[in-house]
Amino acid sequence: NILQNKKEVAQFINQFVEPREDIREEQLVRYTNSYITKKYKSKEADLVYKLKNQEIFFLIEHQSTIDYNMPYRMLNYCLDIMQEWSRNKKIGKNTRYPIIVPIVIYTGNQKWKMPRNFREKQIGDYVFERYQIELEYNFIDINKLPRQMLLQKNSMFGYIMFLEKAQSSEELVENLEIIIQSTQDKKILEEFLEKIERKVGEKKMDRLESLINQMRAENHRRIQKESQKEIVKNMISIKLDEKIILQTTKIKEEELEKIKEELASAG
Repeated sequence: NILQNKKEVAQFINQFVEPREDIREEQLVRYTNSYITKKYKSKEADLVYKLKNQEIFFLIEHQSTIDYNMPYRMLNYCLDIMQEWSRNKKIGKNTRYPIIVPIVIYTGNQKWKMPRNFREKQIGDYVFERYQIELEYNFIDINKLPRQMLLQKNSMFGYIMFLEKAQSSEELVENLEIIIQSTQDKKILEEFLEKIERKVGEKKMDRLESLINQMRAENHRRIQKESQKEIVKNMISIKLDEKIILQTTKIKEEELEKIKEELASAG
């Protein structure tokens, strides 16, 4: 759900795939991709995005369990994207095929022991090794990412993955509290709580829903207070009478004095 949003996808690619140049939200286009085989019947890759005006694709697959056929699946996905891309193309001698960046996000509990390159799943043969297929996918194992690192990303995806680390409902509540207390960007926090609240409502997790409502109310009050503080600063800067400031904003005199002291110390 988080990676349905292009802004979040751009942030995710920049933070976890680390391309040589950052991807911007406006560069991304959602790309539909699906293929049918006898084995999978109808299997759709989780998400595929394309860069505007560039033949570069990002294939994002989420796994909560180990799939021993993953190297082959990723190869199939990539070939399918190629086929779809070439459907309306006139292939000539100067045609260059697209680059596909395969990404697997793993949130399961078991250790992932699968190779990340299709070549490693092929038979080893010294005589014909040059015919082995090279296709490596990015592998993001959430279990191996430190909690502090996920928090420091200050992104929706990082927070969701931080929650994914919870092994019980009690730990889930604890992790949520940590996120709320450590998040500096109140706008991101509000969006995050809204998304979590919707999912929690579906699962009927009353205790967690109560916590979210409480934290959202606190966050809303914090945002209002910060906004009010900025208004007061602006009023002081244009030298409005203190009585007018107090009457208009309804703040207390001691709060006004603190803000004046902050402005004075800031120069």
